[in-house]
Amino acid sequence: MIRRLGLAALLFLLSFAARAQLDYSAFGTLDLSYGRFENSGAEPRYRFNSNSLSASFVGAKASYGFENGFTAGINLETFLRFQDLDYGRNEEDPFLSRNNFVSLQHNDYGLLRIGRLQSYLFETSSRFNAFGNSTGFSPALKHIFLSGNLESVDGDFYWDRAVSYSTPRFENGLQGNFMYALDSGKTRGDYAGGSVVFSRGVFALSVAAQNVHINNGIDDKVDELTLQVGSTYNFGFARVFGQYTHMDDKGNDTSSRQATVGVSVPLGPGNVLAQIARATSKGPAVDRKHTTTSLGYVYNYEGGLDIYLLGQDDRVSNQTRGVSYAAGVRYQF
Repeated sequence: MIRRLGLAALLFLLSFAARAQLDYSAFGTLDLSYGRFENSGAEPRYRFNSNSLSASFVGAKASYGFENGFTAGINLETFLRFQDLDYGRNEEDPFLSRNNFVSLQHNDYGLLRIGRLQSYLFETSSRFNAFGNSTGFSPALKHIFLSGNLESVDGDFYWDRAVSYSTPRFENGLQGNFMYALDSGKTRGDYAGGSVVFSRGVFALSVAAQNVHINNGIDDKVDELTLQVGSTYNFGFARVFGQYTHMDDKGNDTSSRQATVGVSVPLGPGNVLAQIARATSKGPAVDRKHTTTSLGYVYNYEGGLDIYLLGQDDRVSNQTRGVSYAAGVRYQF
């Protein structure tokens, strides 16, 4: 359905080409590294990886601006896995596995998007930690999204059949966002989330919330509420990050709390990144403590080309320690 929606929107936009201003571009991130990857309690693997600093993807977008101030657009993106010579983050991902939507925007009224969209909880989690959107080495993203449903949120951080609205950014630096998605696939349910972000100069603050309800008639029901507060401040000699996330899952009667702090410090031609996250998960049969620490150096070689070294120490109570490290390059265009 999403592919048909994108095609129909593109044809609609092309029909107005004669009286509209066309903008289009290709963009993406290509990330390739080699290293040792080991989660706590798991066996180490030495391999190539495509998302150590940022997930690899390519995309294209086009937009038409009309005289009344509205801009209609289409955005198509897919993840890449160089180590498998394939698309998607895994075998279950669709072809257009990243953001895939049509949009309508006006400077005075905000932005409306429909399609496959990245959740606002993932957006704020990425923005307010030193390792950004590194699913490979960010302690915050590991705990919030990638550590199983007893600790992490349920559902993917990309939502199909989604509609979102973002207000204009007001003069005081405030912006609001809301998203709703209805999934009729194997994880039948509905998803709602939003964020309020204040950003002015060297300081930014966010409050985000997400509710996931899944009932496919086979697996245990999911009724989960997640709340998050994040902040960052740039002192000049260093930029600091802080984040607190609380998750309650009524379906499996568990709750998780995660706190993380990080710093990005300019050093020579690059930046030193450091982040630590601590998560606790509790329930009738759950008492889990999880601590992850990451350290890295990112050297901006030129333009959009970065060279990096990353390391991570991952520890879960009553499990063996996990040690990961990688060296790689990232090119953004």
